[in-house]
Amino acid sequence: MDDALVVLDDREDSAELLREAGAYASGADADLVLYVPLTESEFGDVVSALDEIGRVENKDYSDEEAMGIARQYAEGLADEALEGFDVEWSIVADRVEEMASERVIEVAEDHECGHVFTLGSQRSPTGKAVFGDETQRLILNFRGYVTVKMK
Repeated sequence: MDDALVVLDDREDSAELLREAGAYASGADADLVLYVPLTESEFGDVVSALDEIGRVENKDYSDEEAMGIARQYAEGLADEALEGFDVEWSIVADRVEEMASERVIEVAEDHECGHVFTLGSQRSPTGKAVFGDETQRLILNFRGYVTVKMK
């Protein structure tokens, strides 16, 4: 259970989070599972963009090809961020109604990950770091280690 799940999104900090996870995995001789959850609205944005491309190319794109965009994003990010690390990684792209800690835990357990890396955000106007509800649930309910990178 040394393997780690890395929750990726479209924030710039994802690359740095991935490098931190790569350092962990390299030192622990662990594999990484790159988890790319697409919410319904994010999935809709990708489908709309593919529809526009399809109109120009006179081609219809499938929902699976839209999920392929998420996998390509993770692959490109991993190729760059994990360069120099001797780490094996795989990608799980998922379509979700909304980002939920329960789903992150489920994916981590399905892949036998004992560590989860995720991004947090600063919520307080005074600059005090306060985890969001889903991050708190993840920390409290996951049976392994959770590393939260604050932006």
